[in-house]
Amino acid sequence: MATDQKYQQSYPLAPSNFMPRSDAESLANFQANNIKRKNKIRNILFFTLFVTGIVLLFSLIFVRIKSPQIWLENIRVTNDSDGNNINFSAQVFVRNHNYWRYEFDSSLATITSGSVTIGQFIIPETEVRRRSTKKLYINANIVTFARQGVNNTNGILPVTSLAKIRGELQIFRVFRRKKSADLSCTMNINLTISAIQDLDCK
Repeated sequence: MATDQKYQQSYPLAPSNFMPRSDAESLANFQANNIKRKNKIRNILFFTLFVTGIVLLFSLIFVRIKSPQIWLENIRVTNDSDGNNINFSAQVFVRNHNYWRYEFDSSLATITSGSVTIGQFIIPETEVRRRSTKKLYINANIVTFARQGVNNTNGILPVTSLAKIRGELQIFRVFRRKKSADLSCTMNINLTISAIQDLDCK
């Protein structure tokens, strides 16, 4: 009996206030860490959106958006084989001054003499990269009755070419801003030497 008491005294009981970590406490810590991680991701996302919004606001307010420019160059005129019509060919230049890509639809341009339309040509749809110039090629036929307006003394036919292109600026591939440009060129066609004189595009 004394031996049993001595044995029991050699192994005292654990303190009554010691308790191992429960599963509920581990779950609570996991959920708290998960919430912190989600909040961190959300804060990073909000900060990114805020910076993007500031950049867009700066671009739209402080960076002035300009209308494109369009004009004609390198115009050539020749008489056809029977000498009745005039073949008209030219290069169309579209200049985009902005920092975003410009896309525009096809447009019908007219060639007039006085109040009479004597020819037409199509400006094809295309896109112009940021701060660059696009070159297009066009052809038209000037009809025979246009010769009624020719100055008989020097063979000069005054003509005007008009068109309007309509398109959009792709701002950061998110926003679209509509912009148009007007083609307005006056010139004299010298039928005697088949040449363009006094070309003026506004």
